[in-house]
Amino acid sequence: MRALVLALLGICCLTAYVVEGVGSEVLEQRICVSLTSRPLPVRNIKTYTIREGPMRAVIFITKRGLKVCADPQVEWVKKAVESMANKKTANQSKPTGAQQPASTVVTGAR
Repeated sequence: MRALVLALLGICCLTAYVVEGVGSEVLEQRICVSLTSRPLPVRNIKTYTIREGPMRAVIFITKRGLKVCADPQVEWVKKAVESMANKKTANQSKPTGAQQPASTVVTGAR
């Protein structure tokens, strides 16, 4: 009797695990239901991703964690993406303290 209850419990847990995985994939594909027309201030944007598919969109993730979908063909979206890309490359090209060259003093020996 105990073996039957344990087997049933195991099957229920496995079913819940499989169903949860399938549901999360569907939500990820259909994240954008509509596109915003109001511009976001670039200072509030933390990062962005570009989604291809039935509805092409740029998904901005704000510093508060909100996901905002926008049309990639709109001018303010293009400027925001360009600004974020420039900011990203500027941060990557700055050498950190360990990467900065040590200053060398050259003395002229006569």
